[in-house]
Amino acid sequence: MWRRWSGGVMLAALVAVALTTTVHAEAEDDPFASVHRSMARRVRADDLSGGMVLVRRGDEVLDRRAYGHVNGRTVIPIASASKWLTAATLMTLVDEGRLSLDDAVADHLPGFGGGKGGVRVRHLLAHTSGLAYDPCIGDRETTTAACTARIAAGPDPATRPGTRFVYSSVGYEVAARLIEVLTGDSFEHAFEARIARLLGMTATRFDAYAGGRGSHPVPAASATSTVDDYERFVGMMANRGVAPGGARILSEQSVAEIERDQVAGIDTSADPAVQTTGIPTYGLGVWRDVVGPDGQVRVLSGSGAYGFYPWIDRRHGTYGIVGVADVAHGADHAVPASQRQARAAWRVAARIP
Repeated sequence: MWRRWSGGVMLAALVAVALTTTVHAEAEDDPFASVHRSMARRVRADDLSGGMVLVRRGDEVLDRRAYGHVNGRTVIPIASASKWLTAATLMTLVDEGRLSLDDAVADHLPGFGGGKGGVRVRHLLAHTSGLAYDPCIGDRETTTAACTARIAAGPDPATRPGTRFVYSSVGYEVAARLIEVLTGDSFEHAFEARIARLLGMTATRFDAYAGGRGSHPVPAASATSTVDDYERFVGMMANRGVAPGGARILSEQSVAEIERDQVAGIDTSADPAVQTTGIPTYGLGVWRDVVGPDGQVRVLSGSGAYGFYPWIDRRHGTYGIVGVADVAHGADHAVPASQRQARAAWRVAARIP
């Protein structure tokens, strides 16, 4: 009896050692092992439902790992990662020649004349319009048209448009109304027709704001999506406007404009969002995480307040997503935490031939 028991213990111990050795060897062989450990610790420490890390280079998946109850098909709020989608939707109209980024907003929305006449379309997406925030932006019971009319009737810009960066949802509200006027459709339907449907983004919506459905999405912040869905969008942007199937969604010029420094010469250091991200330069709906000595963007991202962090590394041809929904801890915690993991992931990816 003792011999059988002791033999069983010895066998179990040998199996445990073998498994430990195998796991250790796999960890040593996996270049993303440190990223995986970091995400696993974060999910536990922050009591998250789960998370996901995805890294790609073109058609090649360099890393894909899900944690807890979050996977590639889990719908989560993406907060300000919505802005990248909205900017891209508007840029399809620029590609069609239906408006220019340097048009006065009043050229298309007459209510923005007078003291608001200096506001250009570009300023709306770059957070440099100077327009005052209006609480109607968070009201699901109103409409984009009604809210934009309130903004137009509100205070004139506090500073000359194009001279101060204030990270806000207000410019994106007005941009969404521009999209509606020029397409004759709702903002939500315009996004679906011009971006989502063409990319097969079947799980991404703007009208699920605050857990419900209404007629008034928040173009800067209310989208919900999945890692798999948003991956299609980031892949298209990484491929300079061309979808995986070969269809062109945006021109190369529009992609470059989205990524260009739109706040050059502006001191952005006092803005709370800049202080949270630590990133001083901004494009149209995207942060310019890493910039080369020549001023060209090397890494850009579209981070959201709950930690959803899509990114593109132009220098090394990679892109990816850190997918979490940390609603409890706020942007000052969730964004830097995801940023650290995204940076670790793109640095590892840069070393993979």
